[in-house]
Amino acid sequence: MRRYIVGIGSALILLLITASLSWAGNWDFNPGQEAVKHKHDVTSDVSGTGYSMEYMKVNTNNLSMLEYAHGSGTMDYADILNSEQKTIVSGESYYWIIDLTTGQWVKKYNSANSVITYTKQYDNIQSPTAFAYGTGWYASHPVDYNSLLKDKNEAKSYQESASMHRQIEYARAVKGDIAIEINCTGPNDVADGKGFLKMKIDDDVTQGTLHIGELFTMPMYNANIPKYGYNTKTKKSSDLKQGWKDSIIEIDSNYVGDFHIQKTMTLDIKKSKSTWGEDWLPCCSGGFFDIPSKNFNADFGSQKGIFDCTCRNTSISTMKPKWNTTMAQFPTAKYKNVP
Repeated sequence: MRRYIVGIGSALILLLITASLSWAGNWDFNPGQEAVKHKHDVTSDVSGTGYSMEYMKVNTNNLSMLEYAHGSGTMDYADILNSEQKTIVSGESYYWIIDLTTGQWVKKYNSANSVITYTKQYDNIQSPTAFAYGTGWYASHPVDYNSLLKDKNEAKSYQESASMHRQIEYARAVKGDIAIEINCTGPNDVADGKGFLKMKIDDDVTQGTLHIGELFTMPMYNANIPKYGYNTKTKKSSDLKQGWKDSIIEIDSNYVGDFHIQKTMTLDIKKSKSTWGEDWLPCCSGGFFDIPSKNFNADFGSQKGIFDCTCRNTSISTMKPKWNTTMAQFPTAKYKNVP
């Protein structure tokens, strides 16, 4: 695979940071995809003359990435694909918070987290080619391939309700590189979560078409926001499509002919950790030893002594002169504070 230095050209950088959002719900999952913990890596380095077609689609429970390319001629490209489902939603992975509206303890499950990255470099020139299959009819009647170049990339994050898209079609030659990064990390009780999409494009297109787009819509189900595509038969909230009209961000760029395009799109979203209030001691919201916890001693061990009287007894045992607690519950004259 030939390596080259990317030339400096016109560039577009889009950066969006959205803070203080807490997003969760079954509607934000990649439809039909189960969260299965895994790690996946693919590397390719291809060069030759003829016809090639490459299709790769990678899904996690809340992310999706598509690479699809084909064409005939002289092909020279290399790519690296990595994906990982880091965590899954499990009944064994949760934490407790106090709901500020009700004052009750609420169990919250940890999110399923995943990441996908993809990079590709390419220098392809289209031309007709023919291939003689086998020893029969097609040996003397070769199959002709005269396919113009196509290269399509699509990145989606379902929890963020965002996507980025780049597509080259009908091209005589394409040269450049593309890098994609998608990350969906949910918040928990101690750390903020993160939603991140980035697509960096540097393309030289000869006699072809190039489309680049981005869509960012309303990611949360909200009863006060108009719904589109409502299924009147099922009447399920999961059938409602929110934000597809009047989206927060919509980019649609199209080029036909000979172009050198550099474009970087970045969507960075902060998903705030759970915020909850607590009195100076957690027992003040209810009985101390009834506080729900997976590991009570680890979570509240430093406060136990106040409620099981061990810290009182330890403190009294250090007093000099000795304090007879069976005779008095309050300090005697020896311990009075006299101004």
